[in-house]
Amino acid sequence: MEPRPPSRAVLSAFGLSGEPVLLTGGQGGTFTAGDAVLKPSTDAVLDEWTARLTTDLTPDGFRVARPLAAGTAHVVDGWTAWERVAGEHRLHGGPWREALAVAGRFSAALRAVDRPLPELPDTVWKRADRMAWDEIPAAWWGPGTEVLDRLQARKRPVAAAEQLVHGDLAGNLLWHPALPPAVIDLTPYRRPAGYASALLVVDAVVGYGADPDLVDEVADRAEWDQLVLRALLFRLITDDLFLRELAPGGPASERWGERDVRRRMACARPLLTWLDG
Repeated sequence: MEPRPPSRAVLSAFGLSGEPVLLTGGQGGTFTAGDAVLKPSTDAVLDEWTARLTTDLTPDGFRVARPLAAGTAHVVDGWTAWERVAGEHRLHGGPWREALAVAGRFSAALRAVDRPLPELPDTVWKRADRMAWDEIPAAWWGPGTEVLDRLQARKRPVAAAEQLVHGDLAGNLLWHPALPPAVIDLTPYRRPAGYASALLVVDAVVGYGADPDLVDEVADRAEWDQLVLRALLFRLITDDLFLRELAPGGPASERWGERDVRRRMACARPLLTWLDG
């Protein structure tokens, strides 16, 4: 079933016109109209907060998509609108070392506009994040149980201060031959600054086939092993929770079938070896 496009009233509120065109990829349901991208709002409070935060960011070696406003509002009838930035994803064989540099600069920019984070919606990702950071009891039962138990046993306290970080940078960087990389779709968490880099490494290696040696590019960072450990826990717990909660044949079951989870477990082995070293 095709997602419902934004209405003409929504387009007009954001100063847009023309026929919306469905974009492929992502979570689905995203449309373009002219030079804008329109996305369904999943939480009006969080989406307003994200838009205002992004407006206040000062780019430093990266670009950001700025939000469009309808008067003072950034959510209209369940939709948000953003500038469409030039560039393309480069996930398999991507420039991951350059991406790590972007992660550091983006975290520094977020630190400069730090503010309280609204309550996040109750999602699989939120629960997996809180389990990885021992904020709620951890529980798992899928094919990764032994690995998750092993990671849990290796935890040590993390002393680094928390700040706002982007929790999904690897899949939300756009590359352009003549422009700085663009950061899109902020997924905010309050974690140590280095956690954004740790998540990027885990996603690059486990999700996109990057060289596992990428983890050594920032091995001098304080508590780096514990940040990588928690990033890996987060992604593997997410897999476990989705296996439990998604109905077979559902819209996301292709990504979170048991075969796919076992494949990502195999891709995670070099990082497990590094953590053991």
